[in-house]
Amino acid sequence: MIRKKFIEGNFGSEKWKKRFGSFGEGSVISFPANISGESEIFIGKNTKILSNSRLSNFYTEVVGGRESKSIRIGNRCWIGFHFTILNASSVIIGDDVLIASYVLISSENHSVNPESEIPYMHQPLITKPVTIGDGSWIGEKVCVLPGVSIGKKCVIGGCSVVTKSIPDYCMAVGNPARIIKKYNFNTHNWEIVI
Repeated sequence: MIRKKFIEGNFGSEKWKKRFGSFGEGSVISFPANISGESEIFIGKNTKILSNSRLSNFYTEVVGGRESKSIRIGNRCWIGFHFTILNASSVIIGDDVLIASYVLISSENHSVNPESEIPYMHQPLITKPVTIGDGSWIGEKVCVLPGVSIGKKCVIGGCSVVTKSIPDYCMAVGNPARIIKKYNFNTHNWEIVI
């Protein structure tokens, strides 16, 4: 019974699929959800995004019109409740990524010039792309900030704030997140990073 409700309450219907850049077979976004800029959201196959999520593409004014920004989520991803992407550049999530609940990924931030007479909320956005590599696991309540690239098969511990890029096969925790372990393929162990 619970499974049936989950399947019926999603954006996986034919009506909604047509609004997205692409929406892979077997993928669902559970209701309620707040989605904007669907035509620039590309979702792979068999990806599940649980309820109360927000996927927002913002548009930047450029000479001759508006520049669109894209969100790309790969195949077989599982994304928890209250997931948020705020995108004004590009956000790319690879295949087989596990993302816990209450995670924020942002490719944009407001300028913070206190000498300007313009309030922060009206100052220009600073934008940098964000990528998350295949097979990574992003823990509960993690924030991933603009310009960050998280490598392949990384683990980001709960409540971490990722301000700098993390290479492949690393574990990172904290605020700001720092690498604490890296996988060694010669010893077949996670090794502490000093």
